[in-house]
Amino acid sequence: MQSIGILEEHRLALIPSKYWAAHEFCFFLHDKLVHLLLEYEKSDVHNTVINAFENAINENGKDFEDFEILDFMKKNELLEPYKHHILSHAVMGLTSDMLNFLYESFSCFEKRKFSVAFSLLRKPLKEHLLFLSWILADEDDFITRFEANNHNSFSGISKEFRLELMKKAISKLHVKTAFDPDLLWDIIYSKNHENGFEPTWQRATHLTTSQGELLKTEDYSLNFIFSNPLNDDFYEFLHAKLPYIMLYLSQVTLECFNRIQSVNKKTIDHLILTTMGCYEALFLDGRSQNVSRMLQKELGNLLNCIHCNSKLKIGKHNATEFYLHERIYCKHCGLVSEFPLYWILAKSNMTIRQE
Repeated sequence: MQSIGILEEHRLALIPSKYWAAHEFCFFLHDKLVHLLLEYEKSDVHNTVINAFENAINENGKDFEDFEILDFMKKNELLEPYKHHILSHAVMGLTSDMLNFLYESFSCFEKRKFSVAFSLLRKPLKEHLLFLSWILADEDDFITRFEANNHNSFSGISKEFRLELMKKAISKLHVKTAFDPDLLWDIIYSKNHENGFEPTWQRATHLTTSQGELLKTEDYSLNFIFSNPLNDDFYEFLHAKLPYIMLYLSQVTLECFNRIQSVNKKTIDHLILTTMGCYEALFLDGRSQNVSRMLQKELGNLLNCIHCNSKLKIGKHNATEFYLHERIYCKHCGLVSEFPLYWILAKSNMTIRQE
């Protein structure tokens, strides 16, 4: 498989080519969230409440440094600005830290530093993603636990509670049927699921492990110390699951940002359509290309080649180029045409309804 044009090929040199697309797709989702975070930071939306209070206090000749803004809002039942202040800082802080870990983890996979890569992957998928799902699922419960004694209130979370959080979070996504909370739990948290990340994370983090059959360190061994860095099995294990988790992570994070301040509806629609369409083309069989079939129908005569006027088809062979780079290949004349998908979607009546 060739590169899908997200990363320079020299960065992919040590990764087997059949895993290039999966690795690049995960980086593509990472980069979309980076862009979203930067836009929100630029807007200063997380500081709107504190800026308003600071201006008001300074105008009255008082020192803002002595003002306890959270206590004041809570005592005076200013619920909405109180929640906005906490959630906006929590979402942006969690997202920023999560993306830093993901970037370094993905970069280590490019260098075959498997132990470091898996160790770095553990925190964003096991912890950051849980907290973002928590905010999306039940922001009031998150705030209540965040306010005081959070070293206890966020600890000891049961499997049943995590599953319930993921179910609630999924119910608030635009594409609910794409994600299975039980599968997500098995991949991220299960110590006994042979295809789950947790046993590998534990071994990458600790030199010896013992809990569960999948975690027992072998005799005359130390976890990862004697692993062959040229072994490609780690890539097979990683990319069978990571794109699915990253797709869930990106949609949860998008909806959390949307909770802070509404994201442009056309931007949400475009991001979901392109990421879902690309995921289907890369990782599902031809019968599961639901996004491409829908767009094929809705775009109608716009999908005619500008060179030979033949009907253009969005298929597995050209879908990633269409969704990621807004270009489409005509198999009749062999030429590639620019196709401004975002602009067309923004001008059309197509929309994704959460119902």
